[in-house]
Amino acid sequence: MIAFLTLCYCAIIWVIFFKLKLLPWNRGSQGAVVGIGIAAILALLISMNLFQPYSKDVRVYQKVIQIVPRVTGRVVEVPLQANAAVKQGDVLFRIDPEPFQYEVDRLTADLRLKKIVLDDAKGLVGAQAAAEIKLDRAQAAYDQTRAQLDNANVNLRETSVYAPGNGVVTNLALHPGQIASQMASMPVMTFIETDKPIVIASFDQSALDFVAVGDAAEIAFDRLPGRILNAHLQAIIPATGQGQLPPSGQLMEFTQTPVPGRFAVRLQLDDDSSDLQIPAGTAGAAAVYTDRAKAIRIVRKVVIRMTTWLNYVIL
Repeated sequence: MIAFLTLCYCAIIWVIFFKLKLLPWNRGSQGAVVGIGIAAILALLISMNLFQPYSKDVRVYQKVIQIVPRVTGRVVEVPLQANAAVKQGDVLFRIDPEPFQYEVDRLTADLRLKKIVLDDAKGLVGAQAAAEIKLDRAQAAYDQTRAQLDNANVNLRETSVYAPGNGVVTNLALHPGQIASQMASMPVMTFIETDKPIVIASFDQSALDFVAVGDAAEIAFDRLPGRILNAHLQAIIPATGQGQLPPSGQLMEFTQTPVPGRFAVRLQLDDDSSDLQIPAGTAGAAAVYTDRAKAIRIVRKVVIRMTTWLNYVIL
């Protein structure tokens, strides 16, 4: 950045003093050129850092869902390929439904029997041939069986596991014949949503004094050289891990060289990202443009475009 501004300033000096010879090149003008150049470049750097902040720490995140079935059983079908795109509602895998169907059939028959007993109890109580307690017991037994049947139907539906959104399945090691467990500690596959990438950029603390939600931004991803994506500042995350005090029995430690924390902001892409290849973990750089010092915004735009052009050659 400093080298670029210095080269631009030197080019202006060459045009004024040597190309057009508008001013004499003597000891006085040389001192003025050096002094004005240092002051101008320093002022420009400070203004850009405050009013047009720039970050080289941009990262793309995606929602990652560990797929765990709600029932345990033997897998009979896995109709997908690893890392292939799936749509919301597509079947990820199926568990053998027969044991669960047997349970539904058993409870359905039991419920019919409990209904007969309940109707008999109602008739006897109406004819004053039985006590109310018998009707209450029959009603309770019927309600219990009906609740068990509802739960069995839910378990039967859960034998088919569907994609929770649009995305891809990775870390796929599930095959027919394996046992899929409902234990949360044993996910059978990993689902990554790809609809809405979450773009996070971290800035020095002083760089966020004048930014506000809604400010325009530009992003240059490393994997998209030569391309600038328009965005806006969606949210400023109001805390960092260095400001957290988790409950513990240990006292805080202080050193003479504390590490300054950086604050994160969330950027929302204005462009349609559905046709872009921006997987989770993609890195890049971003610039945020505030409403102040708009005249120097062009310099920041040139800087971020230089960054994306250099992505062609910097690996």
